[in-house]
Amino acid sequence: MRAVKKGKDADVAGSPSNIQGRGDISDSTDPSVSVRKRKAGDDGGMPRKRMRCSSPTYPTLQCGDVEDGRIRHGKRKASADAGAPKKRSRCSNSPKRKPSDDGEATHDRRSCGSDLSICSTSDSFMEMEDVSCDDNGQVIHNSSSASAEEEAIYQISSSGNTSRAEFENKYHQLDLLARGGFGSVYDGFRKSDLLQVAIKHVPSVAVTRENVYCNGSVYNIIVEVASMLKTAGLPGSAGQSAAVSLLDWYILDQELVLVMEKPVPSMSLPMCLYACGGAFTEDQAKMILRQLVDAAIVMHSKGVFHRDIKTENVLVQFDSPLPRVRIIDFGCSSFSVEAAFHSLLGTPEYFPPEWTDHQVYWARPTTVWQLGALVYQLLPRHEPFTTMDFIQGHIQVNSALSTEVKTLLSMCLARNLVERATLEQLQLKLSSQPT
Repeated sequence: MRAVKKGKDADVAGSPSNIQGRGDISDSTDPSVSVRKRKAGDDGGMPRKRMRCSSPTYPTLQCGDVEDGRIRHGKRKASADAGAPKKRSRCSNSPKRKPSDDGEATHDRRSCGSDLSICSTSDSFMEMEDVSCDDNGQVIHNSSSASAEEEAIYQISSSGNTSRAEFENKYHQLDLLARGGFGSVYDGFRKSDLLQVAIKHVPSVAVTRENVYCNGSVYNIIVEVASMLKTAGLPGSAGQSAAVSLLDWYILDQELVLVMEKPVPSMSLPMCLYACGGAFTEDQAKMILRQLVDAAIVMHSKGVFHRDIKTENVLVQFDSPLPRVRIIDFGCSSFSVEAAFHSLLGTPEYFPPEWTDHQVYWARPTTVWQLGALVYQLLPRHEPFTTMDFIQGHIQVNSALSTEVKTLLSMCLARNLVERATLEQLQLKLSSQPT
């Protein structure tokens, strides 16, 4: 199932707390929604408009757009042959799109994560302090300072091994594990030590790249590679985080090949549900939620928004008495946990009500909603979850559940995101309950 992506070119002023109820934000008369206007100068003229950029990431830029470490934008000038040069990206959160014949804005869509997932050209933003742009969109100030490890991640994720022969000499690919809109994942092993791995093939057209301005340099990074390295650590740190580790990657002719840690023994969360007769006990569901909340807090602390948390993107590893949750598929991830997003990337069925109501969402409230949707599906006597079915009352929380579990669900699935719990509140609530 594919959904129509809707987006707004302008940012919503203020924080998530400004979004309450339904209606068009841009026309809101709510005093909590502020719209700042430029004031006329003493001579009666309007001053030059200044634009603030919340990100050093510039969607869909090409290498030709980077000159002398600066990112140039503005109007295109005709070349000597009277042909307009290639259009460059704007320094804005949402690239403007031409309307179609029916007047609706067109959208660039591609699948990521599964057949139900929609990705646009990049909508993710790296949080950065004091980045501003002049009228031409050129970066004129940046006071952020990335750590050496973070800059190393940007540097290595902007390139990759291009030799298919080296990939085939190093790894042996086995049977198909999964196939979807994102590409295909195969079982395999590393020949040198027989380490089991998962090998993901992503078509080149589905690979998201972004330019990141970091410590004076511009890196054209592969977003999924950088997200995995930021979350799980550099290659060699397998098994140390809830997110599966990226061991290797290859940029080949028509595809990106990701070689990932394969937790052993493990199975996907939907398979675990099937093995348990279609539902978990309340204690089992709380155990899964507790680990996912902890993992989400860690991911956000590293500036990564997964954006597509669902049962299909969770593995359960059985190498210890307590089953361990592992998170996979960062194909729709973003490098911001602060910015407002105006384009849908991920699985539409699990996006929060603020997207349905206002076509805007934020990382933290969205993650909490998706965790609620996931846990809802783990519990007995629950129908398959979609946000629309839930907010319209077509599906409801099982009244036979304990008060504790119903409280957790209500904390996650509050319609008003101002009333929705934070990850830290969920963590505290879960830690106060017996394991």
